[in-house]
Amino acid sequence: MKALLKKITPQYLIDKYLKYRDYRNRYFDNKEALAYVYKKKQGLINHANEIETLGLRGSYADYDFFPGSINNSYNLGLTSTDVYSNYYLYLKCKEILPNLKNVVFYTAAFVSGMSSIRTKEKYRAIPYKYFFDIPYQEESLIDKGLEKKIFKKCRKIEVDVPNDYCGYETKDFFVTGADAESRAKILLRENRREPDQMIWIKKIIEQIIEDKKNIFIIIPPYHTKVKNYLPRKEELYKKIYALLNDYKELHNVRLIDLYDSDLINDSDMGDNEHLNEKGAKKCTMILKDYIEKQCLQ
Repeated sequence: MKALLKKITPQYLIDKYLKYRDYRNRYFDNKEALAYVYKKKQGLINHANEIETLGLRGSYADYDFFPGSINNSYNLGLTSTDVYSNYYLYLKCKEILPNLKNVVFYTAAFVSGMSSIRTKEKYRAIPYKYFFDIPYQEESLIDKGLEKKIFKKCRKIEVDVPNDYCGYETKDFFVTGADAESRAKILLRENRREPDQMIWIKKIIEQIIEDKKNIFIIIPPYHTKVKNYLPRKEELYKKIYALLNDYKELHNVRLIDLYDSDLINDSDMGDNEHLNEKGAKKCTMILKDYIEKQCLQ
């Protein structure tokens, strides 16, 4: 029924709804948004002793990493988190994951420059701080009165988390409010933002090396529509490629570049940037092959 409604609803009504939803949820303190973070935390705790592979970094991990394809894995992708947030998320999580071996880190075109605390989604950081103890990158940008109110709501959140919940849920909604050209402009704006955020990618790589674990850095695919408005990947990911060149001799730092992969096509995309479940399963199986080869070394 939802799929049918989506097909027959005029685009201008969809756009109006998305604008209303963004306004209504501008503080990301509704029950659905807070329950999403609660479940990610509780599922992590439930499976802490068995988790060997952890998916990190924003909605790309949330949509693209399918833990059912890799034994003892968990999807800890948290929507709109930047590399700073994920560095601290890793530091917090590694203390409770005694058998962690692999970290899967999803980059995207905007990752090199985006600081979430300076975007309109900055208030997502409040429940992330409450549930995962992630410090704000810039404390002064968070209203303390609002933080107190949202913390109070977080304390009241309690939802059922099934025993088999590993951080991934089939998505019934994808980003449809922005056309490909507009979205590409946003991606490029954040990609080129200075000062950039590359220091935090370096920090997480260095920390994982120190911890003697493996990190698999994934450059995800995009829908052809948005790629048509983006420069060649060599330009788009030049900072990522340059940084990883420093680690090319290390066997436990691996790049999985799916941007132009022949194995992925537009039917695997749920929107211009995120995979649907079919695509998530396909990409995670590619990752699984890399992890299995790593285990043989």
